[in-house]
Amino acid sequence: MFSARGVTELVRGASEHVGFLRAERSFLKNRLEELDQIPAQIEMALPVNRPSHVVVVPQEGADFESFAPGTRNFYYEAAQTLREILGTESVSVFHVSPGERPEDWHHRLIEFVGSVSATHLLGHVESDPGQIDASWTWDVLWSTLSAQWDGVLLGVMFDSSYKWLAAQSKLLARISNRFVLVDICMPMDGRMVRGRSEVGPVNMPISRESLTLLDQRLVGVVPQFDVSFIGAMYPYRVELIKELCNQGVSVAVNPHRTDVAEDFESSRADQPSWLDYMAGLASSRMTLNFSQSSAGRYYQLKTRVLEAGLAGTLLLTDDQDRTSRFFVTGQEYEYFSDIKALPSMIVGFLSDQERLSQVSEAGSLRARELAPESFWSEINGGLSRRKLCPIF
Repeated sequence: MFSARGVTELVRGASEHVGFLRAERSFLKNRLEELDQIPAQIEMALPVNRPSHVVVVPQEGADFESFAPGTRNFYYEAAQTLREILGTESVSVFHVSPGERPEDWHHRLIEFVGSVSATHLLGHVESDPGQIDASWTWDVLWSTLSAQWDGVLLGVMFDSSYKWLAAQSKLLARISNRFVLVDICMPMDGRMVRGRSEVGPVNMPISRESLTLLDQRLVGVVPQFDVSFIGAMYPYRVELIKELCNQGVSVAVNPHRTDVAEDFESSRADQPSWLDYMAGLASSRMTLNFSQSSAGRYYQLKTRVLEAGLAGTLLLTDDQDRTSRFFVTGQEYEYFSDIKALPSMIVGFLSDQERLSQVSEAGSLRARELAPESFWSEINGGLSRRKLCPIF
């Protein structure tokens, strides 16, 4: 039975949802009308059956220190993993400098796409590349480019549970059916255009080049803790860990740090390197993954799922659907339905070291299979479902 407060919250939530849908429809309609006024360009004269060539547009490119192996730079890893699969001649990287005017990088990118005879373009469509002020002009770029180029825009999203970020991608999907959403967190089929499939969730690409650096960093790292939690300490996570500690379970929070990082502000400031973060994961026998989005009660595939396996620690997660698309429950990771189920689960693994090792090792083997190729194989499958030009 619902309380009066519960009914009120449901009504308010429904009202807010209807209000958003109206605002979203108005945004899409008005923006499409504005984009129609952009002068038409001359169509590129490119061979229809040309070999695959993917242009990657990094969010943080050559002007950022992070554009290097072993730093968790998503687009460095995306480009490098594809080079390792297809060869360097099939991949180009297009860099945008901080502060570069949209009209300038749009013009450069359109020319670049034509000069390399690109078939696919991969970029982070939540904000403009290289920009600190989070400007967004992908709709102008895509409206202009799609009118003269026959290729596919692969638009990556990290935070599609934020409605207005998803609305921006809906606009790109309506500009051309050669836009494919690549979501790292959630399934998005039918969310851009009814009945149209997208790609996701997908694992973060991690190159063999970076895996070599990781293996070097983990030499000599041995588990010091039974259970860890490593990541941003959103308020709901703080409460969950407090509840777990009250049940007698000791959790090492962000053990890769030398400072205390047990609230949101401190956990997001002065973060250690990705390799040190991975060493922190490897320093515990088991690690917790809370999969709820910071935007609300949406469950996501977290990159930590893959990283736990790469570090060799046993993953304990409250997400069953997203993780089970890539790993086998009970054999390569373990699922817990709520905090109350964790103490007995943890004690069970600690009292059965053979099973702990078996599940950890199986999860590690699976992660090593997924990391270098899963991202692109999922995209390739999505392109086939949409009957668009495949990469492989």
